[in-house]
Amino acid sequence: MTRCVTGGHDFPYEDETGAYCHEHGVTLLWHGDPVTRDDLSPCPAPSTAYVPRDRPPSDVADDAP
Repeated sequence: MTRCVTGGHDFPYEDETGAYCHEHGVTLLWHGDPVTRDDLSPCPAPSTAYVPRDRPPSDVADDAP
């Protein structure tokens, strides 16, 4: 049995297509084989170019009075 993510109990209704918890309104549908780590694309490298939103980038002239 699969556990209800909201109630922490087994889903009262479960078959080969999915599971449903009427008490919490949670539905899980099975869509083929489970996803594995090999199915996921690698995360992009973190960007080091962070510019705070309260000021312009240093290469932009600020002609405001």
